[in-house]
Amino acid sequence: MTTSPHADVGDASELRHQLVEQLQTAKHIRSAAVERAFRTVPRHTFAPETAVEAAYANDIVATRRRDDGTVTSSISAPWLQADMLEAARIQPGHRVLEIGSGGYNAALIAELVGPAGHVTTLDIDPTVSERATCFLAEAGYNAVDVVTADAEHLPDEVVPAGGFDVIIVTVDTWDLPWIDALAEGGRLVAPLRLHGYHWAIGFTKAKEVLHSDEPLIVCGFVAIQGDGAWNRNRRTVPGTGVHLSWEDGTPLPVDQLTPALTGDPTVTRTGVTVGGQEPFDLLQLYLAGALPGFCRLETDPDNDHPLLNPPSPHWPAAAIVRGASLAQLTHERISDGDDGKGRYEFVVHGYGDDGHLAAQEMAEHIEIWQRHHRSARCPLITARPAADHAPAAPVHDPHVFAKKHTHITVDWPIATVKAAREPETANASALIYNDHGEYLLHLRDYFPGQIWEPGMWSLLGGGREPQDATLDHTVRRELAEEAGLDLADLTPFGTEYATDDAGTTVPIAIYTGRWNGDPRELQLTEGVMLAWFTPDDLHRLRIADTTSELVRRHAASLPTTRNEPASEEGRRASPHGTVLNVVGVHLYLQQPDGGVLLGLRHPSSAFAPSTWHALAGHCEQENAIACLIREAREEAGLRIERQDVELVHVVHHIDHAGDRPRMGLFFRARVWRGEPELREPDKCTQWKFWDPTALPDDLVPYTRTAIEGIQNGELYSETGWPA
Repeated sequence: MTTSPHADVGDASELRHQLVEQLQTAKHIRSAAVERAFRTVPRHTFAPETAVEAAYANDIVATRRRDDGTVTSSISAPWLQADMLEAARIQPGHRVLEIGSGGYNAALIAELVGPAGHVTTLDIDPTVSERATCFLAEAGYNAVDVVTADAEHLPDEVVPAGGFDVIIVTVDTWDLPWIDALAEGGRLVAPLRLHGYHWAIGFTKAKEVLHSDEPLIVCGFVAIQGDGAWNRNRRTVPGTGVHLSWEDGTPLPVDQLTPALTGDPTVTRTGVTVGGQEPFDLLQLYLAGALPGFCRLETDPDNDHPLLNPPSPHWPAAAIVRGASLAQLTHERISDGDDGKGRYEFVVHGYGDDGHLAAQEMAEHIEIWQRHHRSARCPLITARPAADHAPAAPVHDPHVFAKKHTHITVDWPIATVKAAREPETANASALIYNDHGEYLLHLRDYFPGQIWEPGMWSLLGGGREPQDATLDHTVRRELAEEAGLDLADLTPFGTEYATDDAGTTVPIAIYTGRWNGDPRELQLTEGVMLAWFTPDDLHRLRIADTTSELVRRHAASLPTTRNEPASEEGRRASPHGTVLNVVGVHLYLQQPDGGVLLGLRHPSSAFAPSTWHALAGHCEQENAIACLIREAREEAGLRIERQDVELVHVVHHIDHAGDRPRMGLFFRARVWRGEPELREPDKCTQWKFWDPTALPDDLVPYTRTAIEGIQNGELYSETGWPA
């Protein structure tokens, strides 16, 4: 039986107290003040058209819709109202502005500020304002000021002298144009949109800047209207039923993507998994900030489209565009999981000729998030007035969202070494391939009962040892020890599971790398031989099924066009042929007293262990300055702006005879924010400013050369090259 909206007061009171107890049990209500407000304010008074049971359900109550059914005003879900009120930290006597009215939330705020405080609730829709005025009076909250205005342009007479103590926004907003209306030290809680993802975020204002200090709350509100309404920047790929949106960032052309979406995608597995009921919204936020060209992908639900795994109609997929190619994040169910609700692996589908490269790029960033950020604390959001910044650069600035009124920066804390490490029981192997579609396999010694897979063809690799800080170190050490191989670029591909003779399942981290050398020239220290094989050759070999499947899966993720296997002469690269150089960026940070920043590398570091070196990193799919800014933030917590960076030296060097040449770019930061922190203690154990005339003896040689060159005003130097 449905209860009349005009329910008995006793029934409504009982339902109200039941709702409060539900919210307390779920930890949405955490303070006595918020509990008292929820027990006092009659929610059903603000939803007279709704049955009282629905009014006190832990769900939204839609109060106004457009002709097409779109909700334009509602009473928010109680759990979300409670979370945001707790985050607002409202005190008696506070002056509070609510943006997006309805009446009920304003009444809750009025209970929190008490008679000495003041509440203003604002809405752009006069019908909503009229309802709020009526219901607030009926519930006894006549002191609340109800204002009809566009929140993008707050009337001067609404803002009190010194600003509001608290501003609570209850509509989805793309920007935060209210910093000037907030008092110093005041709180702003708003559901902020970043590339179409939205979180309720609690900020504190300090020196005209907003700093988040609350966990991000995934939420959904009705869209803000008026001049603050956002533009999805939605583009349709012709003839495909696929749509791409750039809500933040610069929209890219999409017409060229039609041919890419007509072919089968490559599939890049990440080895990163998630439970069926486990949220992964922070991964999507990380990718949105890390990847240039990031967009949201959706498809027409009622039309044919070419995607292998289309996203949910209500949750567009994460995607990136690279020229005429595209990569899309999706997931595959790999098991039922411990709770029976499923275990899923993140995979990336690549479309177009370079789709596999775009997919690998996205997969690499997923692995970075998994290794450094997944188990760390919540990211910190900073909002600065846009006037404090130079115009947005045409190139990608990682984890910075340039909006109309503000620049939003997302800082990602680094997990501790213990939390970031892969499982201690894991092994690591290298899946090495060449430009001719062949794979390097290792014929193991035939020592039954003594070694793994005796007499079989397998991948190079082995078990983790105590000195290996990460599995990346493990696989590089094994390649060096077993075959004298040093590959500049190794990319995580996923995790395989093998079973040993005792029946124990062993996880093996797989890294991929490209190498075009002759295995006969390698100094093999274990096993019988190394040789190249195509996937079509594997049926002739004594090889584990899991290894064969791994090779074939990787081959399928690469472009379908392959050259024929190389001739014996073709495999031997000319010493004077074209060789790709590794590009590294280095931060030259010099204090006013002349001290230059150097970091002491970890004793287990694969490169230059226990040696001083500049803050440095390799360029990913990004320009050099973007790489520098990212590395400074990730490794040392330093904030550097593009306009404050200048190139001061280039060193072209070879570390050892026969190694791949490297181009080291040294950039000076004229201005920076923050003090050096140990953000990656598995790589660097100490930061120190050194007198450039008294550098440490244990300094990376080419770094010494570069610093000396900078001191002498020289732009270029060389080291390690044969005379």
